[in-house]
Amino acid sequence: MKLGTREAMEISEVLRTNSSIIDHYNLYLNSCQDQQLRSILDRQQRHTIDTFQRLLQMAQSHGIDTNQMPLPTTINTTMGNQQVTTGTVQYGNQWSAPQYGAEQQQAFTGQAGMQYGTQYSAGTGTSQQSAMQTGTTTGTTMLNDRAIAEGALMFHKHSAETNTTAALESAEPHLRNALTNMSRNCIEMSYEIYNYMSQRGWYQMPNTPQNFISHSTTNQQQYPTQ
Repeated sequence: MKLGTREAMEISEVLRTNSSIIDHYNLYLNSCQDQQLRSILDRQQRHTIDTFQRLLQMAQSHGIDTNQMPLPTTINTTMGNQQVTTGTVQYGNQWSAPQYGAEQQQAFTGQAGMQYGTQYSAGTGTSQQSAMQTGTTTGTTMLNDRAIAEGALMFHKHSAETNTTAALESAEPHLRNALTNMSRNCIEMSYEIYNYMSQRGWYQMPNTPQNFISHSTTNQQQYPTQ
């Protein structure tokens, strides 16, 4: 396979995944009731839109045909009263996918880079109006907040795997670097959703079955470690 063909195939999959995330987040924002979850989803969607546009332009600058790649319905619309823009895209070793959460953490603590953990709280934010304006009409069908969080978590897990695979298969250093950073950002966003769910008791680790413990103990006695 020629150099460039592989990258085009992998980037196509990454863009398709991100396009689907952006459009599904419109449905999530329209149904979401909890303000903290809404703030998380709004921030993550904006980040994904920015990343999508940057990667699309980067692919075009490398001569990759993006005419057949699907665009999310949100990409050419306004979010609230502000037009979605990404600014000037710089290519080369200095450009990478924007770090997710860096601006928010700097606003909270004065330090760059968001830190996630059990003490993390997304805050209330002021994005409810703009988030509702980006949602799409779903009639009487509404997802509850737990189902929305589960969907967002699964999207980011899948996206992290897709981006990692694309980075591993990419021989072009600039694209590989961007895809690697995108994978890292997906991991951070999935961890943010996980913490939100864990705080509400929606993501509990199952107890280890007693027969599994007994079986493991018996095996260790029969086959001691050398």
